[in-house]
Amino acid sequence: MRADPIKSTQEAVMTATATIRDVWCLHAATGTDVGVNEAIADLAESIPLDELGLGSLESVVRGIPSAVQMIDTARSDPDDLYITTDTAGGLDHSIWPGGEQTTSIQAGQSAQPGIDVPVSFAQNVSLWDFDSVSSDDLLGSVQIREDEQGRGNIAKLAKSDVEGSVYYVTYAVN
Repeated sequence: MRADPIKSTQEAVMTATATIRDVWCLHAATGTDVGVNEAIADLAESIPLDELGLGSLESVVRGIPSAVQMIDTARSDPDDLYITTDTAGGLDHSIWPGGEQTTSIQAGQSAQPGIDVPVSFAQNVSLWDFDSVSSDDLLGSVQIREDEQGRGNIAKLAKSDVEGSVYYVTYAVN
């Protein structure tokens, strides 16, 4: 019995489908940006240490990371999350939540997109934080591979050292 060449060609073109089940936020993006960090760092150049009773310049400079952390903790801004399958970002590229919307998410929270993404060889899935004032921030990406098909739920780390964000994306490839 001969193989059907049309059916074989169709099977070769078919791709796997990944279902994005869960996005869990371990740490949202920092509430302070590079500009704020630089502004705080620049303060050490102009602080009258003796007048303010702050001691040595060294102690002030060593305290700057703590100050930035305190500002970030006090603000605890949520990420305005959306997902794309490219690295360009932009709500117009969003595959979830759709309709140029975002989902507010903070550390310890999760979202269940329940979306299907076609996967041919490999597919990028990127998490973004919408920013109405400047460009959106890339929170992290994962690569879903077609050869993960049939392995059940897989959780991959998506993080950004620049933004300070840490997420796990759980999916299954069928």
